[in-house]
Amino acid sequence: MCISDRIIALRIGGNDLMGCLGLRRNPAMTLYSTPMGYVIPMLAGVMGAQGFALTAPVFEQLATPDILEQELALDITHGLVGKTAIHPSQVNIIQNALRVSLEDMNSARMILNSVAPAVFKYNDAMCEPATHYKWATHIMERAKWHGVLPTPASIMDASIRLAEAVS
Repeated sequence: MCISDRIIALRIGGNDLMGCLGLRRNPAMTLYSTPMGYVIPMLAGVMGAQGFALTAPVFEQLATPDILEQELALDITHGLVGKTAIHPSQVNIIQNALRVSLEDMNSARMILNSVAPAVFKYNDAMCEPATHYKWATHIMERAKWHGVLPTPASIMDASIRLAEAVS
């Protein structure tokens, strides 16, 4: 059995790494505005390419949920699959950020469709199953664990809700 088969995820110890540098995060900034802004993408690129899932460093500030939301958006952009909550007030923010948009869910389903063309346009973006397959599988996995964001009523009336129709 391969080690990656036994490890669910690796957590990036951002505060520990900052401590090694004698630093502490500024409460008004995301961790990505610190030296970790270099380290996290490097870890995500190297470890992610080897098939390891990484979870984001904790967010130690409780009075700035807006900064937590910004950091979560960056975590997800870097392919991180979770974040440790250090206080109950952070749980809903983290869970909501990890939910998948309906647009991403629809795009992922179309990319994973066995009869998808080699390249196609969806939602004003190029989709190429050969290069977007792994992203699409990650989106489907995230949707399985965290759910899909509800669509505002103003968008619902004109859109086809493929993800809901197929579910």
